[in-house]
Amino acid sequence: MSKSSGLVTLVNIEAPDSWPNELLGYLNRHHKLFLDWATEPRKVKPFTYDAAIYGLRDVLQPYAIIGWHCTRLTKTEIASIISTGMQLPDAAILKRRIDALLNAGLIGESVATRLKTENQAHESNRAGMIWFCFFPPRLAGESGIERFFRHWGGEALYNSHEGDPETGMAIKSIGVPCIVEADVPIASLDPDLGLGFKVVRRFLIHRGYQTREPVDHQDAIGRTLPAENIRRVISFPEPDFMDLTGCETWDVPIA
Repeated sequence: MSKSSGLVTLVNIEAPDSWPNELLGYLNRHHKLFLDWATEPRKVKPFTYDAAIYGLRDVLQPYAIIGWHCTRLTKTEIASIISTGMQLPDAAILKRRIDALLNAGLIGESVATRLKTENQAHESNRAGMIWFCFFPPRLAGESGIERFFRHWGGEALYNSHEGDPETGMAIKSIGVPCIVEADVPIASLDPDLGLGFKVVRRFLIHRGYQTREPVDHQDAIGRTLPAENIRRVISFPEPDFMDLTGCETWDVPIA
C-alpha cells in the first residue's frame, strides 16, 4: 500500500499493485499504446506515444519514492542532515565542509588547501545535484558503489585524490560509510523521462509482458531535500547497512 510522506504520497515503484488509483488508472487507459510501443512491429505513431509518456510524467509529479544516497560522512554531518536536510553540493559548500574538518583538527592546513583547490565540485555535471538510487544499493554491486563509501567528499573530490599518498589517505580516514535513506519527491528529479520509462516497464511486466530492459532507476534531484524527507542515516556496520549494500561479500572489505 502506498503511504503518505508528509503532504506527498509515497509510491513503492517495485510493487505496482500498491500504486495509487490515479497512476494505475492512467496506465490502464494507455496500456495498449505502451504495449504496442514496447513490441515489434510498432503500430502506434511516435507523437502519440510521446504525448502519453509526457502525460505520465505529469501524473507522477505529486508522488515521492524512496531513494538511497551512498556516501561517507562525519558525525557532525550526519547530525546536520537529520536536523536540516540535504543541501545541493557545489564548490562553496565543499569548501565549507573542508574548513569544518580543518577546524575540528581532522586534517591539516596543507591537505585542506589541496582539497579546496583540486576538485571537480564546480563542474556542471556535479554542482547542484544529489544522486540517489531507487533500488537497494547492493544491486549495483561492489564496483558500482564502493568508492562512495571509501572516500569522504564524494566523486567530485575522490576523482582528484584517491591515488594520492597524502590527500587520498586523508579522505579515506575521515568519517564513516553511510546511506542516506529519504523520501524523494518525483518533482525534484531531473525532468527527463527516465523514471517514466521504468514505471511503464514495471507496469507492463506486471501485466505479463516479458523484457530484459532495465527497470531499476537512479537519478539526481535538483532541489534541496528538507529534514522531513530524511528517513534515516544508516552507518557502517549497522545491520541495515550491511543488508542494503551486501558489503560482507565484497572482495575488498569496506572497513
